[in-house]
Amino acid sequence: MPDIEAVLAENEKLSQELLRANADSIDQLRRFPRENIQALGRSGVLGLLIPAQYGGTGAGLAEMSHILEVQAQSCPSTAMVTLMHFCATAAIAAKGSDALKKEILPACARGEHITTLAFSEAGSGGHFYAPVSEVRLNGGKKTLSAAKSFVTSAGEADSYVVSARKAGASAPTETNLYLMVKNTAGLSTQGRFEGLGLAGNASAPMSLTDVAIDDAARLGPEGSGFQSMLEVVLPHFQIGVASVSMGLAKAAHQTIVGRMGARKYEHSGRTALSSIPRVQFLVAEITLAVNSAEAYLRETIRKVLGSDPTAMLNVLGVKVVAADACLAAVSRAMTLGGGWAFGHRGGLERIFRDAQAAAVMAPPTDVLKDFIGKASLGLPLF
Repeated sequence: MPDIEAVLAENEKLSQELLRANADSIDQLRRFPRENIQALGRSGVLGLLIPAQYGGTGAGLAEMSHILEVQAQSCPSTAMVTLMHFCATAAIAAKGSDALKKEILPACARGEHITTLAFSEAGSGGHFYAPVSEVRLNGGKKTLSAAKSFVTSAGEADSYVVSARKAGASAPTETNLYLMVKNTAGLSTQGRFEGLGLAGNASAPMSLTDVAIDDAARLGPEGSGFQSMLEVVLPHFQIGVASVSMGLAKAAHQTIVGRMGARKYEHSGRTALSSIPRVQFLVAEITLAVNSAEAYLRETIRKVLGSDPTAMLNVLGVKVVAADACLAAVSRAMTLGGGWAFGHRGGLERIFRDAQAAAVMAPPTDVLKDFIGKASLGLPLF
């Protein structure tokens, strides 16, 4: 079993060195961070959430959050690939059969197998928990045809955790999760999604055409997919995306603080920008936004780990709080940076683009606020 502290230290080292060195190239060339992921795999980082009996570290949400925040300060595209791998391995570990776990998880722990989620569909938009695709019964055999959108690591991952309505479903929440390996007949990647930011995470649509469904690849009992998404996937994903947002916000904060101290106006006797009251005010706003959102994130993790009955409200809110704080922090940093920030020097321009994704990533901020409002008013979410 890899030592947790050693894994955290290795992640810090790789983030500071390899991930940071590759970040601009990954962004500009829109290339998948294969070398980063391979190095993280060899170091044991990608086995973080995998139980020790399968060769993983057996760590939890707190360590996952730290890992992702550190990675996102250097290369958010890599952090998103790591996050989706974490979500998928958590689902496999929690809901997969013994045979499936023995087949997949040891390779994931060794960094030899990358997995991800394939949930979102155009037909249900940001409501990722409610796929419109449905397993069909054809002469005693089960098949699935589906159009998945925004699949991170599409065409790059070795397997995909795919959602679909069960055969004969009477409601959108009667779903199953299946693990499909990349060479499954009928599974294909449909081009690339050329997003504003996170250019290296290989986000793209995927198509499933009459894919044969094997119940042995199902995660959990028949019809349990919705519950698995809420119990396992949602907390990991929400906390994970919030952690990536916090890493971006901290990177923006660190970058602009350094810039304000170093930049001097010659016409006023080489006065540093940090001495200007308006600059101090905006930096204070960035600091408060980052610190407040981080406190909410840590409280959410504490509640989930402690099985607090109010934890789900925090889980729903944590991505919203972190995304809003990140956007506010980065926007103020861009204002402070002026023309320097809007160029490609210094990294703020890339951070600004990468920061936009969390608010629209399913479930998007608007959908989450709808859920939070209903929960706060004592109304059913679904």
